[in-house]
Amino acid sequence: MSGLAADFSILDDCDALIEEAEAHPLAHVRWTPPLQEESKFYLLRTGNQFGKTWCGAGETIFRCLGSHPYKTVRKGPIEAWVLCKSWSQSVAIQKKLWTLLPKDAIDPETTFSAKNGFGGVQKAVVFKNGSILRIKTIGQDTLDLESATIHFIWIDEPLGDEGTFAALQARLRRTGGEIMITMTPATTGDLTWLRELVTSQQVADLHFRMEPENFIPMGATEPLKTEDGVAMNADWIEAERAKVLPWQRGVRCDGDWEYASTNRALEAFARDRHVVTDLAGSGLLPERVEIDVGIDYGEDALRTCGVEVYVDPSGKYPRIYVVGEYVPHQGTTIDMDADGLLEMLAVNGDRWHDIDHVWADKRYEGRTTRKNARNLAESIAKRLGVTGEIRPLIRVAKRGLKRDHFWSSIRWLHEAMIRPGHFYVDARLVWLIEALEKWDGTEKSIYKDVIDALRYALRHHWGARSEAPGRVLRRAF
Repeated sequence: MSGLAADFSILDDCDALIEEAEAHPLAHVRWTPPLQEESKFYLLRTGNQFGKTWCGAGETIFRCLGSHPYKTVRKGPIEAWVLCKSWSQSVAIQKKLWTLLPKDAIDPETTFSAKNGFGGVQKAVVFKNGSILRIKTIGQDTLDLESATIHFIWIDEPLGDEGTFAALQARLRRTGGEIMITMTPATTGDLTWLRELVTSQQVADLHFRMEPENFIPMGATEPLKTEDGVAMNADWIEAERAKVLPWQRGVRCDGDWEYASTNRALEAFARDRHVVTDLAGSGLLPERVEIDVGIDYGEDALRTCGVEVYVDPSGKYPRIYVVGEYVPHQGTTIDMDADGLLEMLAVNGDRWHDIDHVWADKRYEGRTTRKNARNLAESIAKRLGVTGEIRPLIRVAKRGLKRDHFWSSIRWLHEAMIRPGHFYVDARLVWLIEALEKWDGTEKSIYKDVIDALRYALRHHWGARSEAPGRVLRRAF
């Protein structure tokens, strides 16, 4: 055979392997040890993005097929349930199930949409051997189906409380079925009931920390790789752990039950790396920046905090230069806040119409004080001699965000501090610097108001909104 012919045969072999992998993806997945577990009720506890949902999907499909590579399971047909907290979570899980399903083992009438998941009112996958896999959310009153006969339940993140779990166990009483839970603790509410079941050995606890050996599949000697080909080895783990806030690492990296206590929420911040004397004259600022302002209403002390930030959005990650703070240490009125914010801008030679984005806290209304974006804008407009609305508008930072946006925005800030050359603070900003060093992550801390103002100034970056790029300032640095 000529060399050219041999090359073509290799390509043919590659095409055949690709077709085989697409038709039977389960056979080509490198599985990790959790799939060997044989307990009747068991919990897979890991950090975020560890692959636990893929394990749950694989385990569930093997059960429905009636054949498992690592243990003996009942022959089909069976009925299995996947229980999720919400519909959006359900669709994400359905995508993973569809990726792993052997298409020649399911009924041809089973349809899937990347947008809506599996077809039909009753979301289900029908297997040729008669097994049925139903996708449900806790909001569907699933526990009212008294006549349901179930053989296997996969719960992705715990649902409800001990009573909910006991009701699910009752559905398995006649079949002697199993329950698998996949979860990252401390992100799903009070889990005291589940910890007690683990302690009493009623539920087996498969706890896998973010350690190199846990990223090596069974029968392999090399670790798994990320989608862009990076080995998930000790160096990768160290880099990933550094991206997570110190007090969150135990949960988000290692799957611990509780967050650790720490005196510093923003551990990466350091004066010697991030604080610069005369930032505007230091040569660090690029010619092109956007100007952003964040405003927080401190409810307890009735005071408002403001932060001015220059941002260079030209690279893969924005470079942040914090250049101004307005931090009164007593209660203020709306008019006092307007004067203070305009003075903060003036220190840097900026005017209101130079700003690209202004984000403020939601309105605060107490018995004696009312603060909101509209009143503040009116007061600023009066001082500027502007009739009608000022530009830019003051937008409400929390509008359109998920309820759990707070810590994702803090992590975003923390990662900016970790990246060399991506976060700087002018040495004049004494209170902000102290806050970055001392804030302990608590709601009641005296430092939280100015931290919130900093977050809000950068809302359109961490909040995933697409905005127009910044302008070229009228002066050079």
